[in-house]
Amino acid sequence: MEDIIIREVYRSFGEKEVLHGFSARLQAGTITGLMAPSGSGKTTLLRILMGLDRPQQGKITGLDGLRVSAVFQEDRLCENLNAVANIRLVTPVLTLETVEASLKAVGLGDSSRQPVRELSGGQKRRVAILRALLAEYDLLLLDEPFRGLDAATKQVVLTDTLTRCAGRTVLLVTHDSEELDAMGVTNRLSL
Repeated sequence: MEDIIIREVYRSFGEKEVLHGFSARLQAGTITGLMAPSGSGKTTLLRILMGLDRPQQGKITGLDGLRVSAVFQEDRLCENLNAVANIRLVTPVLTLETVEASLKAVGLGDSSRQPVRELSGGQKRRVAILRALLAEYDLLLLDEPFRGLDAATKQVVLTDTLTRCAGRTVLLVTHDSEELDAMGVTNRLSL
């Protein structure tokens, strides 16, 4: 896999310019961190990388043919399905045992069969993270993935995430520099 190169990307919504000539390199096989204030264009950049939006100017290379997985700011789970079924929606080839072991690793072993609507916010968050991590991907985009998790749970999930995405290309968007430290991020970007 090659590096992803973002060159002079611009994006506006009406009169509001959210990306103004943003350039960066996402080095293949590493975790890159992006920190910036709210409203500065972080989520817009992720949407562009996913192909859900387009820049008005600029160019991004290295995305052709990549499989992208993402954790959005919202959990985007199917509320009537349980945790196992939500994960298997994007990874139907995984065995039930693999999915259940993954849920147990992040403290959700007892909750794997409950409808997602009955789970707490932190439990839903862990399901959303696992769904992205267990999918087949080349590029993982994480938009404030650990928000809403208490300190102990966050540490477990950070460790699990770091293990599962080792050697993959990851862009982690966060407001928390401690999360970047815990994930071993050396390439840090800002908008």
